[in-house]
Amino acid sequence: MKAPYLQLLLAPVVVLIVTIVLGPSGTTSASHGEPGSDAQLDPMEFSYLSLWKYAEAECEKKGINGSEITTSWIGVRSCLRKKLDVVQFNLDALRLDLDTQQSILEKHCPNLSKATNCFGPFMKVVKSCVPEQNFEIFESLRGWFADVLAHICEDNGKNIKYDKAKHEKCANEMGAYIFECAAQNIIDKQYDDRKSFTEEDCSMLVRAKNCLVNKLNDCSVFSMVAQLFYEHFIRITSCKHNTEN
Repeated sequence: MKAPYLQLLLAPVVVLIVTIVLGPSGTTSASHGEPGSDAQLDPMEFSYLSLWKYAEAECEKKGINGSEITTSWIGVRSCLRKKLDVVQFNLDALRLDLDTQQSILEKHCPNLSKATNCFGPFMKVVKSCVPEQNFEIFESLRGWFADVLAHICEDNGKNIKYDKAKHEKCANEMGAYIFECAAQNIIDKQYDDRKSFTEEDCSMLVRAKNCLVNKLNDCSVFSMVAQLFYEHFIRITSCKHNTEN
């Protein structure tokens, strides 16, 4: 599957966790896939649905019922509910701002730091289904998620300045920023080519990263999330040997 530009679906970690825990059920999302179909995994698109469909199809090929993916994902959400006071977490997220970020992070970060452990059983099922060279994409995403949490929660927010007005503007403009930066730095490669990205490909990848990070410069959380996302993606390409952040 060709990937004419990087479709990076980034969101603040607060929205990400609340979506996982309170969003549509795993069963609903999984039903969009076709068991046994030739789902393609595109390294340029880290969307939740595409990854789900790919893992489900690979499980079916190995005789593992796709419902195991659904069951394990429901387990992730159940685990997060137990570790987090989801309702209060959501309410606190709505009032997150420069004046409140430290007290809110002090309250929730101890549990947030444990949240990545909830993904263990789901990752185990995925690993039993997908080829090792493709499983690293799932590992990369979990690593990105963990690094985002660690960065936000370090000393209860010393690395971030959550200016609500600025971050709301970034949230509204995110899609346009991603499209603009990606469209200016097209990488037209097949999935299996990611280990043989050329120097030009790697330069475009770095330029796309710098473009997006710079556009989000006023929004520390978004900028950091974008930076970490690209860093994790670069690590699973040949670019890790010949690019500079």
